[in-house]
Amino acid sequence: MAAQQAKKDAVSCVQEARTSPDGQMVYARVWAFDDSDTAAKLRDPAPLTKEEQNALVQVHNKLVKCREIVVLHDMRYAAWETQYWQEAFQRSDAIFYRLASGELPVGIANKLAIESNGKFQIDASRGHADAVRVEEAQRQRAAEAMMQAGAQIAASQPKMTTTNCTWLGNTLNCTSIH
Repeated sequence: MAAQQAKKDAVSCVQEARTSPDGQMVYARVWAFDDSDTAAKLRDPAPLTKEEQNALVQVHNKLVKCREIVVLHDMRYAAWETQYWQEAFQRSDAIFYRLASGELPVGIANKLAIESNGKFQIDASRGHADAVRVEEAQRQRAAEAMMQAGAQIAASQPKMTTTNCTWLGNTLNCTSIH
C-alpha cells in the first residue's frame, strides 16, 4: 500500500511540474514523453529563449523534488532500480544544463532525452521484465521511429551548422560543425 502511494505521489509531483505555467511553456517545445510530443519537436533547430530557459530551471527544480520521491521509494521497495534511476537522472541533468544555458538546440536535446529514456527502459527491463509499463514502451518505440524518420530526412538535406551529441556512458559529449 505504501509503495503504491509513493508511486502515485511521484506521478502527481511530475504532473504538477508539467502542468504549471512554466511547465506548459517548456513542454510546448521540450519532449514530455506523452501524447503532446510530435516530430516537430525533434526538428526544432533553435535553443530555448531566455524566458523558456528560466521556466526550464523552475520546472527542473520542481522535478528534483519528484526524484527524491522516486529514490526513497526504490530504496525501500525496489532497490534494484535505484542505480538505473540515478543514471537516468545524471543523463537528464547533462541535457538540462546544456539546454538551460542555450548551448543545445531543442531538437537535439529532445533526441538525447529519447535515447536516455530508451537506455533506462532497457536497463530496468533487464532487472525485471515488467519494470516498464506497456504504454511507456510503446511511446518509446514511437519516439524512436520519429527520430529514425527525421534522421533519414535530414540526411537528404543540404548541410548547415550542426551540433552532434553522443553519450559516453552517462556523460554528454557535444561538438558543433560549421
